[in-house]
Amino acid sequence: IGPPPLDPAALASLRRRGSAGPLPGLVLVGSHVPLADAQLQRLLADPACGGVELSVPELALALQAGQPLAALEAACQEQLEQHLRAGRTPVLYTSRGEQPCASPEARLALGLAIAELMARVAAALAERLGYLISKGGITSHTLLADGLGVASVQLQGQLLPGLSLVLAGPDALPLLTFPGNLGEPGTLHEAWRRMEDGGSA
Repeated sequence: IGPPPLDPAALASLRRRGSAGPLPGLVLVGSHVPLADAQLQRLLADPACGGVELSVPELALALQAGQPLAALEAACQEQLEQHLRAGRTPVLYTSRGEQPCASPEARLALGLAIAELMARVAAALAERLGYLISKGGITSHTLLADGLGVASVQLQGQLLPGLSLVLAGPDALPLLTFPGNLGEPGTLHEAWRRMEDGGSA
């Protein structure tokens, strides 16, 4: 495999633009390993970002009771919209910590339900976004396969070591895939900053 065709600066410049300039980004953080916690904390400390927490205990209770997740999904959607209207990059993340589950099967079902809800929320905003950053393997896979409904992507290169930027779907939405336990505490913030700065050039 030869070198990627685009360097990091060129990758960041793939951020989509509208008639008024660069379109906003969206960050999803499904991973809850300690490193992801530290990276999320660093990102949310930036006033240009606005956090929206998806409560895993609340979602788990709804699943156990057989209740629909529409209200929880709508609440997340509205909070993300508020940050977009305010000119901030919305960051949708799961509540931190491990949710107790009765069995491995229940844990898997919960994890999939979380990823699917996040994917639906992101997909609803996709056409208005300049880029997406997705942290966590299940989160990224579900976003691509179920949320955006793409069967294949175009790999463009690595924005930072281990962080692959792909173009997804016919509208070529730039999506940065970010493994859960990768990088340093500041890596997520640096990746977001590069996408913001590169797309504004």
